[in-house]
Amino acid sequence: MGGQIARLQSTHHRLLLDCRSQDRIVQSESFVEAWKIATKVQKVIALTYLNKILPIALKFWVSDVLSIGSLNQLNMLILRQLASSHQIKNYSRMSKLEIIKHIESKGVKFDSQNQLRLAQRSSERDAFNIDFLKDPETPNQY
Repeated sequence: MGGQIARLQSTHHRLLLDCRSQDRIVQSESFVEAWKIATKVQKVIALTYLNKILPIALKFWVSDVLSIGSLNQLNMLILRQLASSHQIKNYSRMSKLEIIKHIESKGVKFDSQNQLRLAQRSSERDAFNIDFLKDPETPNQY
């Protein structure tokens, strides 16, 4: 009986921390910026993350919405340097769109402070993957 109570308390505490984390994200300026430029589908995804209390996915959603199209603003010299640093083969023969496609496939993003970083890979990483929306019976992790 004591183990059950401890697990319930631990689960409740984790849920509370996730709620607080999610609240900080929603109150941030970057979330407001992302919401303003997000498409209708992207907003539905964000609302789903909010309802399911998934702060990590929501954080990546903000990052992804703010980064869309940013690699297109870079010139070919910088894109080729990025391709080289991320071991993309034959980048010198690729067009700008091909290089961008390969760079994005490596997880490189251009964040809101215009600094390149390697995006963290996780099961919740793809903020625009809406496959889970098709199955409303997806169990909550809590």
